[in-house]
Amino acid sequence: MTLVENVAPVETDPSGEMYEPWLFLTMLDQLSSSEANLGFIYSILDLLALRYQLSDVVVVLEDASLGMQAFRLGRKSVNGDSPASLATAPGVFSEPDVVPEIVRDAVRNVCQLSLTLHLARYGADHDPLTNIANRRHFDAALRTAAARSSRYGWAFTLVLIDLDGSKAVNDRVGHVVGDDLLRSFGCALRRSVRSGDTAARIVGDEFAIILCNAEGTEVLAFTERLRSPLVSAPDLDFTFGTATSPRDSTDPAELYRIADARLHEKKCIVSR
Repeated sequence: MTLVENVAPVETDPSGEMYEPWLFLTMLDQLSSSEANLGFIYSILDLLALRYQLSDVVVVLEDASLGMQAFRLGRKSVNGDSPASLATAPGVFSEPDVVPEIVRDAVRNVCQLSLTLHLARYGADHDPLTNIANRRHFDAALRTAAARSSRYGWAFTLVLIDLDGSKAVNDRVGHVVGDDLLRSFGCALRRSVRSGDTAARIVGDEFAIILCNAEGTEVLAFTERLRSPLVSAPDLDFTFGTATSPRDSTDPAELYRIADARLHEKKCIVSR
C-alpha cells in the first residue's frame, strides 16, 4: 500500500481548516531520510500532485542571494502557462486550485528549508569566487579516489596547476582585474573537465583537478582543452604538475607531494 493510499483521518487545525497529518509526516520523514536538495523539492511536488490529482503545480521560493526561485511539477520550465506565471511572492500554486491553504503553507516551508540546506551545503563545498570546489571538498574527493584506486586499481591523475603571472597582474592593475582572471580560469576549468572529474581552487592562484580513469594522453588532452580558450587572454597561462594513482602512489599526501614537485620543477625550467 502506498503512502497516498494509506491516508490518515482528516483533522482540523485551530483555524478550522482541514488537513491530513500523513502529508506532514511524509514530508518530514523524507527530509530526515534523504538528502535535502532540489530533487527533494520535486519529489514533494509529485506527492502533492498525486494526492490532490493536480495537473500542474509550482512552488515559488525566495533566497536572499538568488532572489525568487520557482520549481514546477515534472521539472518543466516555468513559463507563461504555469500556475505561478504571475506570482509576486513565495507560495504553492496549482491547477486545479484545490490544495488547502494549510497544506500549501506546509509544502512551501518544507521546500524552503530544503533549498536553504542545499545552498548552505553547496556554499560549504565551493569557492565563492570561481564557483568550483574548494580545498575542503577537494581533499575529501582525493581521499575517496585514492582509496578506490588502492582497493580496485582504478587509475586517476592528480593535476596541480599554478597560474603564471597572476601576482604581476594584481600588482600592475589591481586585485579586481586579478579576481576576474581567476573567475575566467575557473570557468575554463568547468568547461574542460569531464563528468566525474573534480576541479577545485586550492588557494590563491593554485588549482587542482582529479581526472578519473586518466593517464598520459588523456591528461595532455585535458590540458590542451584547458589552454584553448585562454589564447584570447594573454595574461592567463599556467604551469602544471601531475601524479597518477596507483602508478606513483595511492597515498593522497604522497600524490600531492609528487605533483607539486613536478610542477615546481617545470616552473624552474621555464624561469631559467
